[in-house]
Amino acid sequence: MDKKKIMCAALISVMALSLAACGNKKVDYGMNGGSDDAADAGGISGQLDVPDSCDVTFDTGESKLSSITLKDDDIEIPDAGKVYKVGFDAVNAPCSGDELKTIISKLFDETSEVRWQSADAADSKEILDNTIEMYKSEIEKALANGDPGYAELLEVELVKYEEERKNMSDELPLATEYKLNEHYVAEKDGIQRIFMAASDAEDGDGYNNSYFTYDMTPEGEDKALVSEVPGTESTYEINVVGEDTYDGDEKNPITEDEGLGSAMKLLDNLGISGFACTETEEAVRAWTGGSYGEDICKKPDGYRFQFGRKIDGIDVVYSTDIDTVDSIDTDNLTYKGGVDKAVISVDKFGVVSSTVYVYADEDTFDKEEVKLLSWDEMIKAAGESIAKYYKDHPTNYGTVEFNDVELAYVPCADESGNKYFVPTWIFSQNEYNEDYRCDMPLQRVYINAIDGNYIDIVDNMKKMGMYEETGRK
Repeated sequence: MDKKKIMCAALISVMALSLAACGNKKVDYGMNGGSDDAADAGGISGQLDVPDSCDVTFDTGESKLSSITLKDDDIEIPDAGKVYKVGFDAVNAPCSGDELKTIISKLFDETSEVRWQSADAADSKEILDNTIEMYKSEIEKALANGDPGYAELLEVELVKYEEERKNMSDELPLATEYKLNEHYVAEKDGIQRIFMAASDAEDGDGYNNSYFTYDMTPEGEDKALVSEVPGTESTYEINVVGEDTYDGDEKNPITEDEGLGSAMKLLDNLGISGFACTETEEAVRAWTGGSYGEDICKKPDGYRFQFGRKIDGIDVVYSTDIDTVDSIDTDNLTYKGGVDKAVISVDKFGVVSSTVYVYADEDTFDKEEVKLLSWDEMIKAAGESIAKYYKDHPTNYGTVEFNDVELAYVPCADESGNKYFVPTWIFSQNEYNEDYRCDMPLQRVYINAIDGNYIDIVDNMKKMGMYEETGRK
């Protein structure tokens, strides 16, 4: 199968998975993303004389800031020996029927019967049956607790689900052709898998094109665990490190390496390469029920892995988290997407859920090796460029205190719309967010690692087609 054609932006999800915004950074697990020459002259750090830490005060120039500083105790340098300016095209080819059939044959067991279900169907019959049983149980509890009003409200909703279930066939027709925007279902050993390939794009501009959905609904032992509680549902959430989120001393039924292997196999089945695992969190299965859907018990069950694109060991960073950056006004902008990223959750049954977006077509990569400014040269150039950036893009802060700097590839476009990954020093002032359990940028500036000029984040993203003006003020 032609990898270029099937490398559609992919989205794979499951019903009851709650994904956290960020996780604990782990060691990079390479998947066609490692360095091709990591030992070359001691790597980038040695070539550019990058220190382990830094404490720098920049000139404020005409920025109206009282001070601009950088203090980073752990400068992030990729394990790579060579750096490139990489030309590329965005993925813009939807999957054909034959390609979808090939993907499905890899995702589903070859002995499974593949059946078709209209994409308009809200839920599977199993989901509806479980929902109906849950409502009946809750109605009985409401009546037993002397709350007929609440029971009546539940009855209204129950009738809707029962009507929908009545109009649904117990057995879906066998799939005879494969098209976008349709569900394909297979079941084996009590596990149902539902797959859909969809496309939101009409113009095929890469940032808004085809994606996949892939749901898995394990049955059997997990429901039996709390079978004495009618209408109990099992769901997933992401474990918060350091919190007692599950009961007892149970160990995760799979190892992290086993889970990672399943996640990487999924990417391979979808024809996606050039990704590497960057974050890992333990997943928890929670059984919920009771009068108000409270948790009955929780147990560790699998992992969630986050992947990003790497080029010869260097991360590709997309500007997807700039809403919190003070110097950037996004009120009159609409983010249209464009990222290489995967979030895949795996339990003992296999891949439960994932979101996989592919923006860059790896088959079109055109590498040109480039020479970067040394650390001292870059810092000198950055002093002028950062002050100029804040003159052009004022901030409401009186001081800027960068606490993180890293070298990565950033997607850029020239005036003609040609796209490149450009080696870039990313300066950030991060602040930890308790709700999302991760650092969020209050300030961010991109410095081109080749010439030391600043890259206008929003203007560049507009050229890439990732942002557009909405006209709102």
